[in-house]
Amino acid sequence: MKAFIGLSARIGSDPLLVQTSSGNTSLKLAGMLWIKASGRWLARAMDEGSFVPLPLAELHSRLGRNEDVSASGGPSIETAMHAVISRRVVIHVHSVNTIAWAVRRDGERQLSERLAGLNWRWIPYEASGLPLAQAVKAAVTASPKTNVFVLANHGLVVCGDDCASAENLLARVESCLSVRPRSEPQFSDPVTARILQGGVLFPCQAMFLGTKPLRLTDSLRDTLTDIQGSVLTGLLQVVRRIDESAPIRYLTETEIADLLCRDIHGYLQSVEKNAVKAAGPSVFHPEELQRQVPVLPELVVNRWEIRRCSLQRRR
Repeated sequence: MKAFIGLSARIGSDPLLVQTSSGNTSLKLAGMLWIKASGRWLARAMDEGSFVPLPLAELHSRLGRNEDVSASGGPSIETAMHAVISRRVVIHVHSVNTIAWAVRRDGERQLSERLAGLNWRWIPYEASGLPLAQAVKAAVTASPKTNVFVLANHGLVVCGDDCASAENLLARVESCLSVRPRSEPQFSDPVTARILQGGVLFPCQAMFLGTKPLRLTDSLRDTLTDIQGSVLTGLLQVVRRIDESAPIRYLTETEIADLLCRDIHGYLQSVEKNAVKAAGPSVFHPEELQRQVPVLPELVVNRWEIRRCSLQRRR
Protein backbone atom coordinates (compact mmCIF):
# COMPACT_ATOMS: atom_id res chain seq x y z
CA MET A 1 0.00 0.00 0.00
CA LYS A 2 2.87 2.34 0.79
CA ALA A 3 4.36 1.88 -2.69
CA PHE A 4 0.95 2.58 -4.25
CA ILE A 5 0.46 5.80 -2.27
CA GLY A 6 3.95 6.96 -3.19
CA LEU A 7 3.28 6.22 -6.86
CA SER A 8 0.02 8.17 -6.72
CA ALA A 9 1.72 11.18 -5.12
CA ARG A 10 4.49 11.22 -7.74
CA ILE A 11 1.98 11.11 -10.58
CA GLY A 12 -0.14 13.82 -8.98
CA SER A 13 2.86 16.11 -8.65
CA ASP A 14 3.51 16.13 -12.41
CA PRO A 15 1.38 18.88 -14.05
CA LEU A 16 1.85 17.27 -17.45
CA LEU A 17 -0.01 14.22 -16.14
CA VAL A 18 -2.47 15.64 -13.61
CA GLN A 19 -4.04 19.06 -13.13
CA THR A 20 -5.70 19.92 -9.80
CA SER A 21 -7.97 17.03 -8.76
CA SER A 22 -8.01 15.24 -12.12
CA GLY A 23 -6.79 11.69 -12.62
CA ASN A 24 -7.13 8.72 -10.30
CA THR A 25 -5.32 5.56 -9.28
CA SER A 26 -6.46 2.26 -7.80
CA LEU A 27 -5.04 -0.85 -6.16
CA LYS A 28 -6.71 -4.26 -5.86
CA LEU A 29 -5.66 -5.86 -2.59
CA ALA A 30 -7.17 -8.74 -0.60
CA GLY A 31 -10.52 -8.57 -2.34
CA MET A 32 -10.79 -4.79 -2.02
CA LEU A 33 -10.45 -1.99 -4.55
CA TRP A 34 -8.64 0.98 -3.08
CA ILE A 35 -9.40 3.99 -5.26
CA LYS A 36 -8.91 7.74 -5.00
CA ALA A 37 -11.82 9.50 -3.35
CA SER A 38 -13.85 11.92 -5.45
CA GLY A 39 -12.45 15.45 -5.45
CA ARG A 40 -9.16 14.45 -3.82
CA TRP A 41 -5.82 15.54 -5.27
CA LEU A 42 -3.34 12.82 -6.22
CA ALA A 43 -0.53 15.17 -5.28
CA ARG A 44 -1.77 14.83 -1.69
CA ALA A 45 -2.16 11.07 -1.76
CA MET A 46 -0.37 10.87 1.59
CA ASP A 47 -3.31 12.62 3.28
CA GLU A 48 -5.64 10.45 5.32
CA GLY A 49 -8.85 9.66 3.46
CA SER A 50 -7.36 10.05 -0.01
CA PHE A 51 -8.39 6.50 -0.94
CA VAL A 52 -11.65 4.62 -0.44
CA PRO A 53 -11.76 0.81 0.05
CA LEU A 54 -14.58 -1.00 -1.78
CA PRO A 55 -15.35 -4.77 -1.87
CA LEU A 56 -14.57 -5.98 -5.39
CA ALA A 57 -17.18 -8.74 -5.35
CA GLU A 58 -19.91 -6.24 -4.49
CA LEU A 59 -18.68 -3.83 -7.18
CA HIS A 60 -18.80 -6.52 -9.85
CA SER A 61 -22.26 -7.58 -8.71
CA ARG A 62 -23.58 -4.03 -8.90
CA LEU A 63 -21.93 -3.41 -12.26
CA GLY A 64 -23.56 -6.60 -13.53
CA ARG A 65 -26.87 -4.89 -12.76
CA ASN A 66 -25.68 -1.69 -14.52
CA GLU A 67 -25.69 0.25 -11.24
CA ASP A 68 -23.69 3.42 -10.67
CA VAL A 69 -20.99 2.63 -8.11
CA SER A 70 -19.75 6.16 -7.45
CA ALA A 71 -21.26 8.97 -5.42
CA SER A 72 -20.40 12.57 -4.56
CA GLY A 73 -17.99 12.67 -1.65
CA GLY A 74 -17.28 8.94 -2.04
CA PRO A 75 -15.17 7.01 -4.55
CA SER A 76 -14.08 8.49 -7.87
CA ILE A 77 -16.58 8.62 -10.71
CA GLU A 78 -14.13 6.39 -12.57
CA THR A 79 -14.55 3.57 -10.01
CA ALA A 80 -16.47 1.36 -12.45
CA MET A 81 -13.71 1.65 -15.05
CA HIS A 82 -11.05 0.64 -12.52
CA ALA A 83 -13.16 -2.30 -11.36
CA VAL A 84 -13.59 -3.84 -14.82
CA ILE A 85 -9.83 -3.87 -15.41
CA SER A 86 -8.38 -7.00 -13.80
CA ARG A 87 -4.81 -5.73 -13.37
CA ARG A 88 -3.82 -4.96 -9.78
CA VAL A 89 -2.68 -1.38 -10.33
CA VAL A 90 -4.55 1.04 -12.57
CA ILE A 91 -3.40 4.58 -13.36
CA HIS A 92 -5.66 7.13 -15.05
CA VAL A 93 -4.11 10.49 -15.94
CA HIS A 94 -5.02 13.57 -17.94
CA SER A 95 -1.71 13.53 -19.78
CA VAL A 96 -1.36 16.66 -21.93
CA ASN A 97 0.64 14.69 -24.51
CA THR A 98 -2.04 12.00 -24.73
CA ILE A 99 -4.95 14.42 -24.90
CA ALA A 100 -3.24 16.33 -27.72
CA TRP A 101 -3.63 13.12 -29.76
CA ALA A 102 -6.93 12.03 -28.20
CA VAL A 103 -8.83 15.11 -29.43
CA ARG A 104 -7.95 14.39 -33.05
CA ARG A 105 -10.46 12.77 -35.37
CA ASP A 106 -7.58 10.76 -36.81
CA GLY A 107 -6.10 10.05 -33.38
CA GLU A 108 -6.39 6.28 -33.52
CA ARG A 109 -4.64 6.14 -36.89
CA GLN A 110 -1.95 8.57 -35.79
CA LEU A 111 -1.15 6.48 -32.71
CA SER A 112 -1.03 3.12 -34.49
CA GLU A 113 2.63 3.68 -35.35
CA ARG A 114 3.63 5.53 -32.20
CA LEU A 115 2.26 2.80 -29.93
CA ALA A 116 3.26 -0.13 -32.12
CA GLY A 117 4.39 -3.06 -30.00
CA LEU A 118 2.20 -2.12 -27.04
CA ASN A 119 -1.08 -3.77 -26.06
CA TRP A 120 -3.21 -0.69 -26.48
CA ARG A 121 -6.75 0.20 -27.49
CA TRP A 122 -8.45 3.41 -28.58
CA ILE A 123 -11.68 4.08 -26.66
CA PRO A 124 -14.08 6.49 -28.43
CA TYR A 125 -15.46 9.18 -26.13
CA GLU A 126 -17.88 7.98 -23.48
CA ALA A 127 -19.12 9.80 -20.40
CA SER A 128 -17.26 8.96 -17.19
CA GLY A 129 -18.90 6.34 -15.04
CA LEU A 130 -20.83 3.34 -16.29
CA PRO A 131 -20.72 4.24 -20.04
CA LEU A 132 -16.93 4.53 -20.07
CA ALA A 133 -16.54 1.39 -17.93
CA GLN A 134 -18.67 -0.60 -20.36
CA ALA A 135 -16.56 0.58 -23.30
CA VAL A 136 -13.33 -0.36 -21.51
CA LYS A 137 -14.77 -3.74 -20.49
CA ALA A 138 -15.67 -4.45 -24.12
CA ALA A 139 -12.11 -3.62 -25.15
CA VAL A 140 -10.65 -5.90 -22.47
CA THR A 141 -13.01 -8.71 -23.42
CA ALA A 142 -11.96 -8.43 -27.07
CA SER A 143 -8.27 -8.22 -26.18
CA PRO A 144 -7.50 -9.44 -22.62
CA LYS A 145 -3.83 -8.44 -22.79
CA THR A 146 -4.68 -4.75 -23.24
CA ASN A 147 -2.91 -2.63 -20.64
CA VAL A 148 -2.98 0.79 -22.32
CA PHE A 149 -6.21 2.65 -23.08
CA VAL A 150 -6.29 5.98 -24.90
CA LEU A 151 -9.58 7.66 -24.00
CA ALA A 152 -10.75 10.00 -26.77
CA ASN A 153 -11.26 13.59 -25.56
CA HIS A 154 -10.32 12.50 -22.06
CA GLY A 155 -6.95 10.99 -21.19
CA LEU A 156 -4.87 7.87 -20.65
CA VAL A 157 -5.19 4.66 -18.62
CA VAL A 158 -2.33 2.22 -18.03
CA CYS A 159 -2.27 -0.80 -15.75
CA GLY A 160 0.07 -3.43 -14.40
CA ASP A 161 0.42 -6.26 -11.92
CA ASP A 162 2.42 -4.07 -9.54
CA CYS A 163 3.29 -0.41 -9.03
CA ALA A 164 6.68 -0.60 -10.72
CA SER A 165 5.38 -2.18 -13.93
CA ALA A 166 2.46 0.27 -14.13
CA GLU A 167 4.72 3.28 -13.59
CA ASN A 168 7.27 2.02 -16.12
CA LEU A 169 4.52 1.48 -18.67
CA LEU A 170 3.23 5.01 -18.08
CA ALA A 171 6.72 6.41 -18.69
CA ARG A 172 7.05 4.38 -21.90
CA VAL A 173 3.69 5.54 -23.26
CA GLU A 174 4.48 9.14 -22.37
CA SER A 175 7.75 8.86 -24.26
CA CYS A 176 5.96 7.45 -27.31
CA LEU A 177 3.32 10.20 -27.29
CA SER A 178 5.54 13.12 -26.36
CA VAL A 179 4.99 16.22 -28.48
CA ARG A 180 7.11 19.37 -28.47
CA PRO A 181 4.82 22.37 -27.81
CA ARG A 182 4.84 25.35 -30.12
CA SER A 183 7.39 27.93 -29.01
CA GLU A 184 5.19 31.01 -29.52
CA PRO A 185 4.02 32.71 -26.30
CA GLN A 186 0.76 30.95 -25.44
CA PHE A 187 -1.27 34.15 -25.09
CA SER A 188 -0.23 35.40 -28.53
CA ASP A 189 -0.16 32.13 -30.50
CA PRO A 190 -2.77 32.40 -33.30
CA VAL A 191 -3.03 28.61 -33.66
CA THR A 192 -3.80 28.21 -29.97
CA ALA A 193 -6.39 30.98 -30.17
CA ARG A 194 -8.08 29.38 -33.18
CA ILE A 195 -8.26 25.95 -31.55
CA LEU A 196 -9.73 27.36 -28.35
CA GLN A 197 -12.37 29.21 -30.34
CA GLY A 198 -13.52 25.93 -31.85
CA GLY A 199 -15.16 24.49 -28.75
CA VAL A 200 -14.62 22.28 -25.71
CA LEU A 201 -11.88 19.66 -26.01
CA PHE A 202 -12.37 17.61 -22.84
CA PRO A 203 -14.65 17.43 -19.76
CA CYS A 204 -12.53 19.36 -17.24
CA GLN A 205 -12.50 22.33 -19.59
CA ALA A 206 -16.30 22.53 -19.48
CA MET A 207 -16.55 21.87 -15.75
CA PHE A 208 -14.02 24.47 -14.62
CA LEU A 209 -13.77 26.99 -17.46
CA GLY A 210 -17.29 26.93 -18.89
CA THR A 211 -18.52 26.10 -22.36
CA LYS A 212 -18.03 29.43 -24.10
CA PRO A 213 -15.07 29.82 -26.48
CA LEU A 214 -12.03 31.05 -24.57
CA ARG A 215 -10.34 34.28 -25.61
CA LEU A 216 -6.80 34.56 -24.32
CA THR A 217 -6.42 38.07 -22.95
CA ASP A 218 -4.36 39.49 -20.10
CA SER A 219 -7.58 40.26 -18.24
CA LEU A 220 -8.64 36.59 -18.39
CA ARG A 221 -5.90 35.59 -16.01
CA ASP A 222 -7.13 38.15 -13.49
CA THR A 223 -10.68 36.76 -13.48
CA LEU A 224 -9.81 33.10 -12.85
CA THR A 225 -9.53 31.40 -9.49
CA ASP A 226 -6.38 29.44 -8.68
CA ILE A 227 -8.03 26.14 -9.56
CA GLN A 228 -9.38 27.49 -12.83
CA GLY A 229 -5.95 28.90 -13.60
CA SER A 230 -4.41 25.47 -13.13
CA VAL A 231 -6.99 23.89 -15.45
CA LEU A 232 -6.36 26.61 -18.03
CA THR A 233 -2.61 25.98 -17.83
CA GLY A 234 -3.20 22.30 -18.52
CA LEU A 235 -5.55 23.14 -21.40
CA LEU A 236 -2.94 25.41 -22.97
CA GLN A 237 -0.30 22.70 -22.60
CA VAL A 238 -2.60 20.42 -24.58
CA VAL A 239 -3.50 22.94 -27.28
CA ARG A 240 0.11 23.98 -27.86
CA ARG A 241 0.86 20.34 -28.69
CA ILE A 242 -1.90 20.01 -31.31
CA ASP A 243 -0.63 20.38 -34.86
CA GLU A 244 -2.16 23.37 -36.62
CA SER A 245 -3.47 21.16 -39.44
CA ALA A 246 -4.92 18.48 -37.16
CA PRO A 247 -8.61 17.57 -37.64
CA ILE A 248 -10.04 18.22 -34.18
CA ARG A 249 -12.98 16.46 -32.61
CA TYR A 250 -14.65 18.74 -30.03
CA LEU A 251 -17.20 17.53 -27.50
CA THR A 252 -20.73 17.82 -28.86
CA GLU A 253 -23.43 19.95 -27.23
CA THR A 254 -25.18 16.77 -26.12
CA GLU A 255 -22.02 15.40 -24.51
CA ILE A 256 -21.40 18.69 -22.71
CA ALA A 257 -25.01 18.91 -21.55
CA ASP A 258 -24.84 15.34 -20.21
CA LEU A 259 -21.61 16.15 -18.41
CA LEU A 260 -22.93 19.30 -16.75
CA CYS A 261 -26.28 17.75 -15.85
CA ARG A 262 -24.57 15.36 -13.48
CA ASP A 263 -24.53 16.15 -9.78
CA ILE A 264 -21.23 18.03 -9.67
CA HIS A 265 -22.20 19.80 -6.45
CA GLY A 266 -20.34 17.38 -4.20
CA TYR A 267 -17.41 17.03 -6.56
CA LEU A 268 -16.66 20.74 -6.82
CA GLN A 269 -17.08 21.18 -3.09
CA SER A 270 -14.60 18.35 -2.51
CA VAL A 271 -12.12 19.93 -4.93
CA GLU A 272 -12.42 23.22 -3.04
CA LYS A 273 -12.24 21.61 0.38
CA ASN A 274 -9.08 19.68 -0.41
CA ALA A 275 -7.44 22.68 -2.07
CA VAL A 276 -8.21 24.80 0.99
CA LYS A 277 -6.74 22.13 3.24
CA ALA A 278 -3.39 22.45 1.50
CA ALA A 279 -3.36 26.04 0.30
CA GLY A 280 -5.22 27.93 3.04
CA PRO A 281 -7.49 30.58 1.51
CA SER A 282 -10.49 29.73 -0.61
CA VAL A 283 -9.61 29.36 -4.26
CA PHE A 284 -12.90 28.38 -5.90
CA HIS A 285 -16.16 30.28 -5.68
CA PRO A 286 -19.57 28.91 -6.70
CA GLU A 287 -20.52 32.22 -8.28
CA GLU A 288 -17.62 31.76 -10.69
CA LEU A 289 -19.22 28.54 -11.95
CA GLN A 290 -22.57 30.28 -12.32
CA ARG A 291 -21.00 33.18 -14.20
CA GLN A 292 -18.92 31.09 -16.60
CA VAL A 293 -21.24 28.18 -17.42
CA PRO A 294 -23.93 29.41 -19.84
CA VAL A 295 -27.47 28.06 -19.81
CA LEU A 296 -27.62 25.36 -22.48
CA PRO A 297 -30.89 23.94 -23.84
CA GLU A 298 -32.73 22.12 -21.04
CA LEU A 299 -30.21 23.22 -18.42
CA VAL A 300 -30.69 25.37 -15.37
CA VAL A 301 -27.70 26.78 -13.48
CA ASN A 302 -28.44 27.07 -9.78
CA ARG A 303 -25.32 28.07 -7.86
CA TRP A 304 -23.46 24.77 -7.30
CA GLU A 305 -26.00 22.57 -9.07
CA ILE A 306 -26.67 22.07 -12.76
CA ARG A 307 -29.80 20.08 -13.43
CA ARG A 308 -31.53 18.75 -16.51
CA CYS A 309 -35.07 20.06 -16.91
CA SER A 310 -36.38 17.59 -19.46
CA LEU A 311 -40.03 16.69 -19.90
CA GLN A 312 -39.09 13.05 -19.43
CA ARG A 313 -37.76 13.75 -15.96
CA ARG A 314 -40.91 15.65 -14.99
CA ARG A 315 -43.11 12.61 -15.67
